[in-house]
Amino acid sequence: MKALIVIDMQRDFVDEGGILYFPDAENIKDAIVERIKEYERRSLPVITTQDWHEMRDKEFQMFPPHCIEGSYGARLTSKIEDVLKGYDLHFTIRKTRFSAFFRTNLEEVIEENGIDEVEVCGVVTHICVLYTVEGFRNRDIPTDILERGIASFDKDAHRCALRFMKEVLGAKVI
Repeated sequence: MKALIVIDMQRDFVDEGGILYFPDAENIKDAIVERIKEYERRSLPVITTQDWHEMRDKEFQMFPPHCIEGSYGARLTSKIEDVLKGYDLHFTIRKTRFSAFFRTNLEEVIEENGIDEVEVCGVVTHICVLYTVEGFRNRDIPTDILERGIASFDKDAHRCALRFMKEVLGAKVI
């Protein structure tokens, strides 16, 4: 079964005023909402990841404090929150590091739902998207990257990560 993986579409990243907001994130919201609706129509799983940090997280030595557990900024952007409301096949993975596999229950969700291929979208291309895609590919899970559904604050790193995911990890860019 195929699942849609929506990475870190949280208010601190993708909504104006968010701590790590970048304007290109606005350009992918509608494409992601469209894909979520398609997966819902087909009764397929949608997995959202959320950065979820404690106040003293070591990541804040590299980045400003963001996505503090339970905060407004840690919530999914409202467009995505609204479209997923009440969807029974929506699963949330809260993570403290770049990869959605690191110290989470993502593998259990995949196994329990018979997920054997994924489509990935979200932010940030060269950080959490890349490291999560790496996790899927290292588990031999076929992975599609929705190009119009990913974004980064660094265009060069975005292009490099896309190329790396395609040429090194074997993900398919769609």
